Amino acid sequence: MIRLYKVQEVAKIAGVSVRTLHHYDSIGLLKPSNIGTNRYRYYNGEDLKLLQQILFLKELNFSLKKIQELVADGFNREYALSQHIDLLEQKKQRIEKLIQNAERTQQELQGLESLTDQERFSAFASSKAEDLMEKYQKPAANSITESFETHEEHSFADVETHEESAVAVAVAPVETAVPEEAVSATSEPVIEKEEEDLEEINREGNRIYNTVASLMHLPPQTEAVQKEMKAYYTLLNRFYECSPKMFRGLGDLYASDSRFASNIDQHGHGLAKYLKDAMYVYAEGLQDA
Repeated sequence: MIRLYKVQEVAKIAGVSVRTLHHYDSIGLLKPSNIGTNRYRYYNGEDLKLLQQILFLKELNFSLKKIQELVADGFNREYALSQHIDLLEQKKQRIEKLIQNAERTQQELQGLESLTDQERFSAFASSKAEDLMEKYQKPAANSITESFETHEEHSFADVETHEESAVAVAVAPVETAVPEEAVSATSEPVIEKEEEDLEEINREGNRIYNTVASLMHLPPQTEAVQKEMKAYYTLLNRFYECSPKMFRGLGDLYASDSRFASNIDQHGHGLAKYLKDAMYVYAEGLQDA
């Protein structure tokens, strides 16, 4: 019998977030092999093997776009692993040199050693790992692409952060319903919920933004605006237990971070700041209830 895993189980096994798996699905990088009648995603062993390869490539600083290119049509896993090992060995050697350089610099600061200018930057000058990375990314004959041939900022749901973490609900509530910056700001645990239909979530998110943008001539505490804030709060809570404090933290992030503001303001100039004010009013109402 084939073992199937729900998204939260995969997240726990692989040490990634549920929102990361949502994002990989939405961009077609890692789609679950099975969708249940309850619309839940189910991953099998082959899906997990592909996820392992994706995480190897991310560890080696490949962009999601590049990873998509590499795994688009399947690939020779054995050859890919040999490349992973070579690159990781180079990365290990570079890190060891950086540690040694930092230790020697520390000794210099303590008056125990003197470094030449060349020695000071020697750990940064190594290019072997970069050369190997270039070989991996720009393969010639009999290279990684040939093996692969044999055998992932904007809509409401888009970018993951650093491709995954930096772009929150303003860009992708279904992938990053509570951005890491807001979580750290509130110091509250995020309780992830089971995933739901992406298109429905995107439509509702865009509807809320557009509706609020049309109401910006009114004070944020106006009933019609607060009705949309209730809908927005409900939308977030379909994925996370979003406390009033966290809701305010999201509002702060939308208004203060240009990445979020630029995406939100596409629905209406100044919407990010207005949304923050409206979210504050709604959060205060929840706390007073």
